[in-house]
Amino acid sequence: MAKKLKKHEEVGEEFIADASKTKLVRHEFPFPREVVWKALLDGDTWTKWLPITKVEWTSPEPFAVGTTRTVWIGEQAVEEVFFAWEDNKRMAFRFDKSTLPLKACVEDYQLVNTPGGCRLDWRFRAKAPFILGPLISGQMSSGIKKGLPQLEAYIRDNPSKFGLS
Repeated sequence: MAKKLKKHEEVGEEFIADASKTKLVRHEFPFPREVVWKALLDGDTWTKWLPITKVEWTSPEPFAVGTTRTVWIGEQAVEEVFFAWEDNKRMAFRFDKSTLPLKACVEDYQLVNTPGGCRLDWRFRAKAPFILGPLISGQMSSGIKKGLPQLEAYIRDNPSKFGLS
């Protein structure tokens, strides 16, 4: 039987403003940020570099603030609402509802041009009962850190999918 989705606190910029409470992972890509952005928009690509089993955009394009999507991690489901959106630069969302033991959660993906390509800055903060917040934050940070080199390899190995051919 599927687990019931639970509503989370509606948080946004203010929730990730305090760097002392936010996890940060950076990764340098040898690709222009438009290429990495294209990979972030492709639902199937997320399943290639993170333990995500499915991503479904539930809002029509063009995507913007207010866009929604649902992500599945095995039997867990997360409904996300985007509160920041700048094409080719930034997407940030909060967990609106999920089956996870959280009170609030935000992920923020920012792409910055660099001389050799771009850098992805990922920020994350979770609030959960007891010590679960720091535990979940640590697991997410570790997963992203391990996953970003896999995303880079997937883009490199599938150049035409991302406009590199």
